[in-house]
Amino acid sequence: MAKNNNEVSKMKMIWEVLVDLGIVLILFFIIRIFIVAPFRVQGPSMCDTFNVYNDECFSGKGEHIITSRFGTWSIFGKSLGSYKRGDIIVFTEPNSEENKYLIKRIIGMPGDTIRIKDGLVYLQDEDGSFVELEEDYLNEDNKGNTLNQSSADQRYTVPEGQYFVMGDNRARSSDSRRCFKQVGCTGNATPYLDEANIEGEVKLVFFPLNHFRLIKNKS
Repeated sequence: MAKNNNEVSKMKMIWEVLVDLGIVLILFFIIRIFIVAPFRVQGPSMCDTFNVYNDECFSGKGEHIITSRFGTWSIFGKSLGSYKRGDIIVFTEPNSEENKYLIKRIIGMPGDTIRIKDGLVYLQDEDGSFVELEEDYLNEDNKGNTLNQSSADQRYTVPEGQYFVMGDNRARSSDSRRCFKQVGCTGNATPYLDEANIEGEVKLVFFPLNHFRLIKNKS
């Protein structure tokens, strides 16, 4: 009888451990899908904002980040969150069948007209005039060095539900200017990022520990 009781106790303990493990896994996936998600920054496209080690821009896999997924929530097709100009976001690469994640900064909001001329970025105001966009997040190498794929004076009118995004390291970023491809805009490739592609807004860097910091909006 004692042996049977021990076996029942062991089975009960195993079952409780499995239930606890199942609850933990369910909570993990709920958090990962709906609340926050970790990613790793790869490449130099966002220097000096990310991936700077010993004052040098790192081209490999670098800082670990956390994104908020609240902006991806919607009910009956209506978004519950919102993104703003200056937000840094992680998204799946447009114009590609690969499930590749990119990180860039929102420059143009839906309905905006963006002008890139002589290395500077301009935003059209309500009067139709173009006003230079203040970009204090750019380092000295990138200030005044935002170049187009071809034309020296390029304008982009952002469709509804889409965004115009660029990396902070303008000289080394395949972004909306190049339809997110190193070869540039070819065929039916679009320079705009659909909101459905966005995985979340970057909120903090959590590793390496000496790089830990909160990421604030730069609008």
